[in-house]
Amino acid sequence: MVNLVEDWKVVEKYAKRRKLGFYQTINNLKNNTKTIEIRVFIGEIGFIKEFENEEDPLLKQILDFCKTKEYIKVHENIPNSYFFK
Repeated sequence: MVNLVEDWKVVEKYAKRRKLGFYQTINNLKNNTKTIEIRVFIGEIGFIKEFENEEDPLLKQILDFCKTKEYIKVHENIPNSYFFK
């Protein structure tokens, strides 16, 4: 179970006690508008937010945080049962 948190500052505070984290960026098309969704998973909490502007300061802050903490960037998700055929 992932507990979703809405406030990025809460995630940063929680992450100080955790070493391992994962993040993913997903490009979406919504109502003819490109958006970037970011997902961050640390311990038992997760953060999801969609941005319309890739230059958004919060998006940049989150990406910098993940890269500085050396979180693992996830490319894609598949069920465990499909990983090995």
